[in-house]
Amino acid sequence: MEHQEWMNDVRLKNIDTKKLEFLQKLVFESSNLTEKQKIPFLMALANKAQKDKVKFSREETLEIIEVLKDYSTQDELQKINSILKVFHER
Repeated sequence: MEHQEWMNDVRLKNIDTKKLEFLQKLVFESSNLTEKQKIPFLMALANKAQKDKVKFSREETLEIIEVLKDYSTQDELQKINSILKVFHER
């Protein structure tokens, strides 16, 4: 997936840029970290999201997922689908 190409998709035009940047950091900046580095990174990101009041509506979440799928490689798509499967089983 192109790192920022997906953020410019017209379907996301009504979603606050701050939310999209949060996802960008979550997905791409954390992907290069070791397991030991991920926990402090994710904690800091979660604190920032809480401070900035970054929350996603159900509609935003579904739209973002569809856009991410369209920009994903086959391997990334499999990962997305396996994560979604876990959430749907709850």
